[in-house]
Amino acid sequence: LYPQGFFCFALAFCGLIPAACWRYTHGTEVENSMMDVYDLVYEEVRRNASSFRRHELTAIHEAFLCCGKRSLFGDTANVERKTCPSGQVRDAGQDCLREIQDFLKKHMDFVSMLLGITIGFTVYGMILTSFLWFSIHFSSNLDRKGKYTLR
Repeated sequence: LYPQGFFCFALAFCGLIPAACWRYTHGTEVENSMMDVYDLVYEEVRRNASSFRRHELTAIHEAFLCCGKRSLFGDTANVERKTCPSGQVRDAGQDCLREIQDFLKKHMDFVSMLLGITIGFTVYGMILTSFLWFSIHFSSNLDRKGKYTLR
């Protein structure tokens, strides 16, 4: 039973290490992709007010509790009036690009912490199962079962 436990921990370890490495080497790719998607949807709504993209932009605004973005290339008030949740006033702190970036950073930090804790428990499990297996396997006290004497 102990070699199977060690194998399971080792298999989990072999999956967690590449995930942690990917998180640290490619962590900004997720953030950049989300920002690109938001920019694409926002610009499509600004150029062409299709109902499908407008619904997508409204869903993004509702999910991240933000409204619009700062743009140097044109008026954004028309897009924001159509896609921002009703009753939401645009503040300086509600720029969607900043809100998406903050949201992803917070959650990616949580994922990193969870990966680190899981790797720690996996290493602990591997050490524990190997210690138990070696202590039981190489123990000579098991040969004396039922032959105890009091001195």
